[in-house]
Amino acid sequence: MNTILFDLDGTLLPMDVEEFTKKYFGLIMQTMNENNRDGKMILDAILKGTMAMVRNDGSHTNEEVFWETFVEATQIPQDEIEPEFYDFYENVFDKINSGIQSQNMIKAAKLLKEKGYRLYLTTNPLFPRVATLKRVRWAGLDPDDFEWITTYENSSFSKPSVNYYQEVIQGQHLDVNQCMMVGNDVKEDGVIETLGIPLYLVEDYMLNHDNLEIKCRWKGSSQDFLSFAEGLPEVK
Repeated sequence: MNTILFDLDGTLLPMDVEEFTKKYFGLIMQTMNENNRDGKMILDAILKGTMAMVRNDGSHTNEEVFWETFVEATQIPQDEIEPEFYDFYENVFDKINSGIQSQNMIKAAKLLKEKGYRLYLTTNPLFPRVATLKRVRWAGLDPDDFEWITTYENSSFSKPSVNYYQEVIQGQHLDVNQCMMVGNDVKEDGVIETLGIPLYLVEDYMLNHDNLEIKCRWKGSSQDFLSFAEGLPEVK
């Protein structure tokens, strides 16, 4: 094994997803209202666009699917409002950073990098790159540590579709026999095991909304994962 795929939210970045979502939606509504927009309408359109990305069949990028849905819902041209979204992510988004980091996961990721493992960030690609890189830094990590980071610009599927992982594997020319996945969501991250890639389930912020049977290869706390990483050999 020489390649490790990492989830972000709840794995590398300690996060209560419901709390994050509440703060994110509230802040974006507030910002859009301050921009003399209808914040509630904008938020409803964002939710519709997000659901469209989750259902994406691969015929278009998530970015294209999001904006097609958003524009249809709001009748606001993309080139008119998109700069406001980028300004939000650049200048306002950091307000919802909890400041909480997992020192265990930071140490594990850096150690694996030093040992020669190839690191990929396979976070659900529902955000633009600017927002995703912000969240990587919130986690105390450097985006340059990862050979590939999935975002809505470069992805045509979303979790929990197994096609999302296949797109990464094929696009990055990865050998499934050399990969493992590290995540916290039994369904969204666990589906990768259908491709023969084993999952290490990090339980600190584990999600199992559907109460699925847990069948992953490994599971444990972030401290357990750090110990696991320490026991892995250097890549020759």
